[in-house]
Amino acid sequence: MSIDAREKLLEVAARVYAEAGYRGTTTRRIAQEAGLNEVTLFRHFGSKDALLREAIERADQQARQRLDPDAADPIAEMHRWSLATFERFYAQKNLIRQVMGDMVQRPAIAPRICDDTTHEFDQLVNFVVRQEERGLLPASDPAMREAAAAMVVHALLGNALWRDLVPDMPPPDACARLFVEVMLRALGAPTPAAIPEGARP
Repeated sequence: MSIDAREKLLEVAARVYAEAGYRGTTTRRIAQEAGLNEVTLFRHFGSKDALLREAIERADQQARQRLDPDAADPIAEMHRWSLATFERFYAQKNLIRQVMGDMVQRPAIAPRICDDTTHEFDQLVNFVVRQEERGLLPASDPAMREAAAAMVVHALLGNALWRDLVPDMPPPDACARLFVEVMLRALGAPTPAAIPEGARP
């Protein structure tokens, strides 16, 4: 199978799964929409579950944002990263919802997507540690640092997953900024007036 055909199968499998869930995602439908046949699909992936696992993981890796711990303007960097992370979660909301619904009965198809927020969590914890080293944040208790990072990541994820179902929610940018502000306050960041000019939002 060519690389293009393989990528097409993975792309179609993730899209169909996000639309139809596990039961509605048949190998026949995936193959048809990819313009290939089922024999080719099974020859290269072996099973529907193996294809879905790789397709979900591939989709989860796309558009992932990097948080630069040495940014000249760390608050602006946190705002940028938080909004971009929200946008990634929002773009994948249907896929994430399907995986969450299927995890109990079929945990093998979702090896990382539901717990892969650890990538964002680790980035945020490391970012905070670096700002403490730079003297931009006071030294904090590791448990508080981790709790604050978890709060932001899960707030972004929850906001993305349920935004369409909750009326009158503030715009994503406002929510992302608020989550960052709450985190900074929890970690004892200086008040905005005391933050150096280049570090203000």
